[in-house]
Amino acid sequence: MNLNTIYCADCLDLMAEMEDDSVDLVFTSPPFKDEDVTGDYWEFYNEFLQQTLRVASKAVCVIHSATKLNHLIIDNPPKRVIIWGKGFVKYSWRWNPILVYQISDDYKVNKFIWSDCFGVSPLYGSDKCHVYQDPAKLYETIIKMFKGCDTVLDPFLGSGTTAVACINTGRNFIGIEKDEDYFVIAQKRIKEAQGQARLIV
Repeated sequence: MNLNTIYCADCLDLMAEMEDDSVDLVFTSPPFKDEDVTGDYWEFYNEFLQQTLRVASKAVCVIHSATKLNHLIIDNPPKRVIIWGKGFVKYSWRWNPILVYQISDDYKVNKFIWSDCFGVSPLYGSDKCHVYQDPAKLYETIIKMFKGCDTVLDPFLGSGTTAVACINTGRNFIGIEKDEDYFVIAQKRIKEAQGQARLIV
């Protein structure tokens, strides 16, 4: 797969074609709700996670829902859980777990995580172009922690936030998004970010 490129495809199909250890870091926020996937949710999720653990060489970060945390940890225990704290917001769930998986003993994720909780306000209304869009500031903060992770894959790219964060932190990205409308939005956001990159070190 080409660097700094996004693909309009089903991520399970495309990741199945990727070689082992072909990216440094997988950073993504998969669907949270059962109705957002086809078939059994946990069958879908476990297949997705196993593919990410195979294609990543250093680490996998998955932003998920606090409502599913027990199941997530019991089925696939992460090396570390860090928190996206949203502060005083209108939603009943004011935080999201970010599950961190260490791929090998050669890359110790605990050396790079400098905080377990990141307070970043969520996006609302006209600030969002995707129903589940997260702030780029959060993604930039987390991604830049993982030193030596120069190539980042997001299998659920959505509106392109991970790619934008990679541009702003000097990483290469590969994105996969199966929804054609969001794919077009992601293309536009990536082009804009590349034209006005603000490198964060």
